Amino acid sequence: MSSPIVNVRKRFLQKFLIWFHQNASHKHRISILAELITCGIKTQVPKSEFINCLDVGCGDMVLAEKIAENLRNSNWRCTDIHPLPSALEGNAKWKKYSQFDGKHIPFQDKSFDVVAFCDVLHHAGENTGELLTESARIARIIIIKDHFEDGIYSRTMLQLMDFMGNWAYGVNIPKKYFTRESFAELCENAGLELVHLNDNIQLYKHLPLVRNILSPKWQFVATLRSKPV
Repeated sequence: MSSPIVNVRKRFLQKFLIWFHQNASHKHRISILAELITCGIKTQVPKSEFINCLDVGCGDMVLAEKIAENLRNSNWRCTDIHPLPSALEGNAKWKKYSQFDGKHIPFQDKSFDVVAFCDVLHHAGENTGELLTESARIARIIIIKDHFEDGIYSRTMLQLMDFMGNWAYGVNIPKKYFTRESFAELCENAGLELVHLNDNIQLYKHLPLVRNILSPKWQFVATLRSKPV
């Protein structure tokens, strides 16, 4: 995560972690994920269509902006739980941003073709199921980037990654992550069917030490579709 809308008092360690994450990982990660999500959208939405998209938990909105560059026929709205600081209210970039309560996505049924969650749902806790149900209500295609754990080691390493990328912004570090079974059950309960799953994503190939201790199988991008009623 990286966001100017998160209002927390940053001490030295927080500032250092933000600087380190920005320089070591953030831009590279955004580039890879934007390409993967772009491909997911292209496979599900006809090329001739104008595509309305929503990024839920958007942070600094850089991911949505990068996908929009890749996909010129897409229009993005962005939402997160934080109020927009007064200093950004007149900024044209932030006109596409709106705040929500973390549970109810404030848009009408089928307002969007695509809803994207990027490393958001594992922070949502008891609201995860409701967020997925809401996404099925407002869009026909849902794309989720998140993590799978497969034991204590993977959970510990994922928590360390979350600490490096999120703790400085006051974001909670999850006690556990999705398993394949729990993720499948959540999607089924939300009325979503899995269209495609990429569960072997190498985000840290550019970091020699990190790539040897973090498995690409812990990263996934799932493309889902609302089931017909």
